[in-house]
Amino acid sequence: MVINNYKGGQLANRIYAFGHFIANSMEYGYPLFNPEFDEYVPYFEATSKNYFDGYPISVTLFKQHFADRVFSRLFRLWADITHQLFTRTPFYILYRQFKTYDKKNIIFDLNDPSFVQDARQKKVITEGWIMRDHTNFIKHADTIRRFFAPVEKYRLMVDELMGATKKEADVIIGVHIRRGDYFRYNGGIWYYPDEVYAEKMQQIQQQMMAKGKTCAFLICSNEEINTSNYSSQLKLITGKRHFMVDLYGLAQCDGIIGPPSTFSQWASFYGKVPLTYIFSKEDTIQIGEYVHACNP
Repeated sequence: MVINNYKGGQLANRIYAFGHFIANSMEYGYPLFNPEFDEYVPYFEATSKNYFDGYPISVTLFKQHFADRVFSRLFRLWADITHQLFTRTPFYILYRQFKTYDKKNIIFDLNDPSFVQDARQKKVITEGWIMRDHTNFIKHADTIRRFFAPVEKYRLMVDELMGATKKEADVIIGVHIRRGDYFRYNGGIWYYPDEVYAEKMQQIQQQMMAKGKTCAFLICSNEEINTSNYSSQLKLITGKRHFMVDLYGLAQCDGIIGPPSTFSQWASFYGKVPLTYIFSKEDTIQIGEYVHACNP
């Protein structure tokens, strides 16, 4: 049995980390318990029902989400205080990766034979961000997508948004304008001003016009966008929306652009939508083909 005892980042980070453990659990048949997904449990089909197609996977111990949150915090605190790196006891084994692999940006492969053996035969507690199973994530990709389908409330909101949006142009490009924490993250290298996004959108619009197609841009951001900073020739779809509507709206676009982020990467993976990262403000942007995205 594997118990995840680590929260890494926000929604998309948490989905990816959980998804890799799910794929590994499905492949090797061990029970998986992830109490650290607690605040996002109500948003997805599988987690809201705590049912994963009969696989021994769970996100809750109690009927009330509050009780699960209290449990996960106390459990994490207990492990942090009382245990050291790769602790082995008669009761459980602790794989604490964030003090070794994570800080060196090295992926821990969940297919490691010793880990799989421990997961199958003992109680394993995992702590860390870069714990991955790329092979089985790809193998079980469609099942993972199904587990993380939005609940009906958000599906209907996304369908309403995209139904209206797709009437605006031949091609819809999702634009993830990441602000907020990106002001400091990685030295602020991907915290782009509106002028940069406007330039990239104009590049795409020109490419679409050369193909005889009209283009509109679905703007998704964690901050309010000043549309006066963008050319009136750009057709922008803006508005204050729930993060689930933004995330799964991006997944229904014809292409996605934005700075490196697991948010846009999950949307690309879920909807099999081409994703183009803006690695620098000097980049020339083109929408290519979808590439399987399983590594945040």
